[in-house]
Amino acid sequence: MLKRALIFLAVLALTGAAAAQNSRLTIFGGYAYGNTNYAPGPRSNLHGWEATIEGFRLKKWLTLVADGSAQYGWNEFPISCVTFPVCTPAVPNVRAKEYNFLGGPQVSIFRGSFRPFAHVLGGATRVNVATSGFFDSSTAWAVAGGGGVDYLWRGPFGWRLQADYLRTNVFGLHQNMVRASTGVVIRF
Repeated sequence: MLKRALIFLAVLALTGAAAAQNSRLTIFGGYAYGNTNYAPGPRSNLHGWEATIEGFRLKKWLTLVADGSAQYGWNEFPISCVTFPVCTPAVPNVRAKEYNFLGGPQVSIFRGSFRPFAHVLGGATRVNVATSGFFDSSTAWAVAGGGGVDYLWRGPFGWRLQADYLRTNVFGLHQNMVRASTGVVIRF
Protein backbone atom coordinates (compact mmCIF):
# COMPACT_ATOMS: atom_id res chain seq x y z
CA MET A 1 0.00 0.00 0.00
CA LEU A 2 2.85 2.37 0.87
CA LYS A 3 4.55 1.60 -2.45
CA ARG A 4 1.36 2.46 -4.39
CA ALA A 5 0.98 5.71 -2.47
CA LEU A 6 4.59 6.70 -3.22
CA ILE A 7 4.16 5.88 -6.92
CA PHE A 8 0.94 7.92 -7.02
CA LEU A 9 2.66 10.91 -5.38
CA ALA A 10 5.64 10.65 -7.75
CA VAL A 11 3.36 10.60 -10.81
CA LEU A 12 1.36 13.51 -9.43
CA ALA A 13 4.53 15.53 -8.83
CA LEU A 14 5.95 14.82 -12.30
CA THR A 15 2.63 15.60 -13.97
CA GLY A 16 2.40 18.87 -12.09
CA ALA A 17 5.97 19.83 -12.97
CA ALA A 18 5.33 19.17 -16.64
CA ALA A 19 2.06 21.10 -16.66
CA ALA A 20 3.01 23.94 -14.31
CA GLN A 21 3.62 26.39 -17.14
CA ASN A 22 0.29 25.69 -18.83
CA SER A 23 -2.05 24.25 -16.21
CA ARG A 24 -5.71 23.80 -17.05
CA LEU A 25 -6.97 24.29 -13.52
CA THR A 26 -5.49 26.21 -10.60
CA ILE A 27 -6.99 26.08 -7.11
CA PHE A 28 -5.98 28.40 -4.26
CA GLY A 29 -7.08 28.27 -0.64
CA GLY A 30 -5.78 30.06 2.41
CA TYR A 31 -5.99 32.68 5.13
CA ALA A 32 -7.45 36.13 4.37
CA TYR A 33 -7.24 39.37 6.35
CA GLY A 34 -9.66 42.22 5.68
CA ASN A 35 -9.85 45.80 6.92
CA THR A 36 -13.04 47.78 6.34
CA ASN A 37 -15.74 49.94 7.91
CA TYR A 38 -19.48 49.32 7.61
CA ALA A 39 -20.54 52.63 9.15
CA PRO A 40 -18.82 55.95 9.87
CA GLY A 41 -16.39 55.26 12.66
CA PRO A 42 -13.55 52.88 13.40
CA ARG A 43 -12.42 50.30 10.88
CA SER A 44 -12.76 46.58 11.53
CA ASN A 45 -10.01 43.97 11.36
CA LEU A 46 -11.53 40.81 9.92
CA HIS A 47 -9.97 37.36 9.63
CA GLY A 48 -11.12 34.40 7.54
CA TRP A 49 -10.43 32.47 4.36
CA GLU A 50 -10.27 32.93 0.61
CA ALA A 51 -10.51 30.38 -2.22
CA THR A 52 -10.16 30.82 -5.97
CA ILE A 53 -10.57 28.59 -8.98
CA GLU A 54 -8.82 29.53 -12.18
CA GLY A 55 -10.13 27.34 -14.92
CA PHE A 56 -11.11 28.75 -18.28
CA ARG A 57 -7.92 29.70 -20.15
CA LEU A 58 -8.62 32.19 -22.96
CA LYS A 59 -4.94 32.74 -23.83
CA LYS A 60 -1.70 31.48 -22.32
CA TRP A 61 -1.59 34.64 -20.18
CA LEU A 62 -5.37 35.27 -19.73
CA THR A 63 -7.74 33.18 -17.57
CA LEU A 64 -11.11 33.57 -15.88
CA VAL A 65 -11.17 33.41 -12.08
CA ALA A 66 -13.96 32.63 -9.60
CA ASP A 67 -13.19 33.98 -6.11
CA GLY A 68 -14.97 33.41 -2.81
CA SER A 69 -14.00 34.66 0.63
CA ALA A 70 -15.37 35.11 4.12
CA GLN A 71 -14.01 37.29 6.90
CA TYR A 72 -15.24 37.49 10.48
CA GLY A 73 -14.65 39.98 13.29
CA TRP A 74 -16.09 42.79 15.39
CA ASN A 75 -17.20 46.26 14.33
CA GLU A 76 -18.27 49.30 16.36
CA PHE A 77 -21.57 50.80 15.22
CA PRO A 78 -22.48 54.27 16.51
CA ILE A 79 -26.05 54.65 17.74
CA SER A 80 -27.54 58.13 17.51
CA CYS A 81 -29.43 59.64 20.43
CA VAL A 82 -33.17 59.82 20.00
CA THR A 83 -34.23 60.37 23.62
CA PHE A 84 -33.49 64.09 24.14
CA PRO A 85 -32.62 65.64 26.63
CA VAL A 86 -31.25 62.61 28.51
CA CYS A 87 -29.08 60.67 26.10
CA THR A 88 -25.95 58.65 26.36
CA PRO A 89 -24.78 57.57 22.91
CA ALA A 90 -23.46 54.06 22.81
CA VAL A 91 -21.12 52.34 20.39
CA PRO A 92 -21.88 48.63 20.65
CA ASN A 93 -19.56 45.97 19.40
CA VAL A 94 -21.31 43.84 16.83
CA ARG A 95 -20.18 40.58 15.30
CA ALA A 96 -19.55 41.11 11.58
CA LYS A 97 -19.49 38.40 8.93
CA GLU A 98 -18.65 39.32 5.34
CA TYR A 99 -18.98 37.00 2.35
CA ASN A 100 -17.63 37.93 -1.11
CA PHE A 101 -18.48 36.15 -4.37
CA LEU A 102 -16.48 37.57 -7.29
CA GLY A 103 -15.31 36.63 -10.77
CA GLY A 104 -13.45 38.10 -13.70
CA PRO A 105 -10.35 38.07 -15.91
CA GLN A 106 -6.80 37.56 -14.66
CA VAL A 107 -3.53 38.13 -16.52
CA SER A 108 -0.30 36.41 -15.53
CA ILE A 109 3.20 35.69 -16.74
CA PHE A 110 5.76 33.07 -15.74
CA ARG A 111 9.23 34.09 -14.57
CA GLY A 112 11.06 30.94 -13.52
CA SER A 113 9.42 29.65 -10.35
CA PHE A 114 7.35 32.82 -9.95
CA ARG A 115 4.04 33.76 -11.54
CA PRO A 116 2.97 37.37 -10.94
CA PHE A 117 -0.68 38.10 -11.76
CA ALA A 118 -3.26 40.90 -11.73
CA HIS A 119 -7.05 40.73 -11.89
CA VAL A 120 -10.23 42.79 -11.98
CA LEU A 121 -13.26 41.12 -10.37
CA GLY A 122 -16.93 41.92 -9.95
CA GLY A 123 -19.75 40.31 -8.03
CA ALA A 124 -21.62 40.55 -4.76
CA THR A 125 -20.95 40.99 -1.05
CA ARG A 126 -23.16 39.94 1.84
CA VAL A 127 -22.60 41.29 5.34
CA ASN A 128 -24.35 40.14 8.54
CA VAL A 129 -23.96 42.13 11.76
CA ALA A 130 -25.38 40.99 15.08
CA THR A 131 -25.23 41.71 18.80
CA SER A 132 -27.57 41.05 21.68
CA GLY A 133 -31.01 42.19 20.52
CA PHE A 134 -29.81 43.47 17.14
CA PHE A 135 -29.36 41.86 13.71
CA ASP A 136 -29.00 43.38 10.26
CA SER A 137 -27.75 42.17 6.90
CA SER A 138 -27.12 43.67 3.52
CA THR A 139 -26.29 42.27 0.09
CA ALA A 140 -24.90 44.56 -2.61
CA TRP A 141 -22.51 44.77 -5.54
CA ALA A 142 -18.76 44.61 -5.12
CA VAL A 143 -15.76 45.22 -7.36
CA ALA A 144 -12.16 44.32 -6.69
CA GLY A 145 -8.78 44.93 -8.24
CA GLY A 146 -5.46 43.54 -7.21
CA GLY A 147 -2.88 40.91 -7.78
CA GLY A 148 -0.11 38.88 -6.30
CA VAL A 149 2.51 36.29 -6.97
CA ASP A 150 2.57 32.48 -6.94
CA TYR A 151 5.75 30.66 -6.07
CA LEU A 152 5.80 27.26 -7.79
CA TRP A 153 7.31 25.00 -5.18
CA ARG A 154 7.30 21.28 -6.00
CA GLY A 155 5.22 19.42 -8.53
CA PRO A 156 1.74 20.87 -8.66
CA PHE A 157 2.11 22.72 -5.34
CA GLY A 158 2.90 26.36 -4.79
CA TRP A 159 2.42 29.27 -2.38
CA ARG A 160 0.53 32.52 -3.03
CA LEU A 161 0.74 36.06 -1.66
CA GLN A 162 -2.10 38.31 -2.81
CA ALA A 163 -3.65 41.71 -2.03
CA ASP A 164 -6.89 43.26 -3.30
CA TYR A 165 -8.81 46.51 -2.99
CA LEU A 166 -12.56 45.84 -2.65
CA ARG A 167 -15.23 48.49 -3.13
CA THR A 168 -18.59 47.48 -1.65
CA ASN A 169 -21.92 49.21 -1.08
CA VAL A 170 -23.57 47.45 1.87
CA PHE A 171 -26.06 49.19 4.20
CA GLY A 172 -26.44 51.95 1.58
CA LEU A 173 -22.89 53.25 2.19
CA HIS A 174 -19.66 52.80 0.24
CA GLN A 175 -16.93 50.77 1.91
CA ASN A 176 -13.26 50.63 0.94
CA MET A 177 -11.77 47.31 1.99
CA VAL A 178 -8.25 45.98 1.82
CA ARG A 179 -7.98 42.18 1.64
CA ALA A 180 -4.67 40.33 1.88
CA SER A 181 -4.34 36.58 1.64
CA THR A 182 -1.79 33.80 1.58
CA GLY A 183 -2.04 30.06 1.15
CA VAL A 184 -1.50 26.95 -0.94
CA VAL A 185 -1.86 26.75 -4.74
CA ILE A 186 -2.45 23.46 -6.56
CA ARG A 187 -2.18 23.21 -10.36
CA PHE A 188 -3.72 20.45 -12.48
